[in-house]
Amino acid sequence: MPKDTVMLATTQWSFRETPPEAMPYSDVFSLEAARAWSKDNVDGNAALLLRAGEAGADLAVAGEDIASTSYALTYLDDTSIFRTLTAEMSQYARETLGAVARERGMYLVASFFEPEGDAIFNTAALFGRSGEIVGRYHKVHLPVYESWQVTPGDSFGAFETDIGVIAMLICYDDMWPESSAACALNGARIICHPSAYSPPEYRVRCRAMDTQVFYITSTHAGSRIAAPDSTILADAGDARDTFVIAQADIAGASLAPVNYWEYLYSGIRDHRERHLKLRRPDAYHPIVNPTPPALRAYGPEGPATSPEMIREVYEKQKEDYRRGLRGEKQLYTWKWSQR
Repeated sequence: MPKDTVMLATTQWSFRETPPEAMPYSDVFSLEAARAWSKDNVDGNAALLLRAGEAGADLAVAGEDIASTSYALTYLDDTSIFRTLTAEMSQYARETLGAVARERGMYLVASFFEPEGDAIFNTAALFGRSGEIVGRYHKVHLPVYESWQVTPGDSFGAFETDIGVIAMLICYDDMWPESSAACALNGARIICHPSAYSPPEYRVRCRAMDTQVFYITSTHAGSRIAAPDSTILADAGDARDTFVIAQADIAGASLAPVNYWEYLYSGIRDHRERHLKLRRPDAYHPIVNPTPPALRAYGPEGPATSPEMIREVYEKQKEDYRRGLRGEKQLYTWKWSQR
């Protein structure tokens, strides 16, 4: 039987500018410098996870791409750089995090790129208390640039542990509420969300409450833990290189008060149980329809996925990155609300 009360932790490894010598777009790039940069990032994340374990965490979560190989991911002039770093750093991450999990007897979740045969996946690995990997999730929703060298996953697994069923999402996945819903329907009581972007607080609360899970996001700023009732149990804010930890009542977190009207009417006190038993999947067909009516409002054009379109986008990206390396103002931003 899973433990009723567990300690959950999320880490916050702060954003660091990639040094020019570790960036393939730079004239001073070297593979050895990139290796050293990646190892430093893995070691930094591992140190935070170890601190969380020393504070009593049963489960601690780290962010997306803990080896910081994303610039090589988007470098198409020599794709062997990303494949080489992926092979070496995924092995280093598995060994390093496995040792932390084993030393503290805890569960860990972290994301790193990992080759499997000819494919490369963005993997969230769940390490067990003995240091072995007991679950893997491959990121399903890939930003277009990530799909240049990475293969998407196609399922949302959920893994039995002694603290409850754990599922994982990675960064962009959380933009689609179907992702967390699929995890919960597969049995998850805890969803771990390694991320490179910082989800707003309202989204973390919504994902937890909509699916009646503990939702743990780990990113560069705003790492949080939310309970099934949408309460934020822990928030790292803007603190640098830290972790936060919270007690979680896995068994009782989704129970309604005894005088709750829905409990009276349905006879079911557990919100999660009631939501599952009152579902109407026969009415949900637009959710799994690949061409829902809403798509009719848009033209047939898709994202830039042809080799010619990718090359055109890539050349613009490369020049913008080089502007940044020269200390010039870059033309592009991730802030979609700017005009």
